[in-house]
Amino acid sequence: MRQSHGKFPKNWALIVITFLAGAILLSPTVVFGGQSISTLEERVRQMEEELRMLRRELTRVREKAQEPAQQVEQLEERVAVVERTSPSKPEPLGYNMLFFRGGYTELNSDRSNQVFTDIFETGGIQNDDDSGWYVGAGFDYFLNDNVWGLVPNTSVFAELGIEYKNLDTKDDALRVVPVASNAIGVQNTSTEGVTLSMLTVSASPKLKYTGWGKFQPWIIPAGLDFHVISPPSDAGTVLDIGVQFAAGIDYEPIRGFHVGVDGRYHLAADETDGVENDHWTTGGYLGIHF
Repeated sequence: MRQSHGKFPKNWALIVITFLAGAILLSPTVVFGGQSISTLEERVRQMEEELRMLRRELTRVREKAQEPAQQVEQLEERVAVVERTSPSKPEPLGYNMLFFRGGYTELNSDRSNQVFTDIFETGGIQNDDDSGWYVGAGFDYFLNDNVWGLVPNTSVFAELGIEYKNLDTKDDALRVVPVASNAIGVQNTSTEGVTLSMLTVSASPKLKYTGWGKFQPWIIPAGLDFHVISPPSDAGTVLDIGVQFAAGIDYEPIRGFHVGVDGRYHLAADETDGVENDHWTTGGYLGIHF
């Protein structure tokens, strides 16, 4: 009978060799697989960190983008608070001015010995006064600052004015004349006083210096005059034309109100039957801005 113990060890050796070979073949895969998993996990961690950094940067950019809007809103709130707490400002006034004038006037020569003044006067007293008073009004219309860039601190205005001048009146018991109809042959026994007067309408450029604050001197280099004289001349003339020259200064004691003085010389173009209508005025005025 054969013994079988000699084959048994050989089978065990074959099994061991097979096992060792399998272990050797499988071991690199396991090691390499472990290494691949570790690398992937590390990459995932890096991506998560990068994502967190991107989120933080996005948040910072959004906050910076909101800062200007917040600053504007804060500034608007501060302006609103200042406006509520500050005193109200007065409304701005215009440059135009309405004025009222009055004062003394004088003719260069009187109008005595004319038909409608004193040719029929009783008592031998002539209507020969050459001085009187005047009242008037007008307005300055603003045109330009700095004379269109030519003269600094000087404004240009257009002045339109009207004034009434009372030069002489003969109305007492000895200074009465027959009514004017007697001068043309119409018999009329009525007598009445004769008032020498003149109505002047003018349009002039006015230059006003504004560099002294509330004190503002001004001049009229030349302005156009239309004169209506009363009574008429011997030739029946009632209208005369001329030019005026003027200068003055005004002061603003109260905001919107001006007071001032002025002097004007009126040069008439025609004579009234040998008698000049040239005259001058001086007086004061009150002006109101509008």
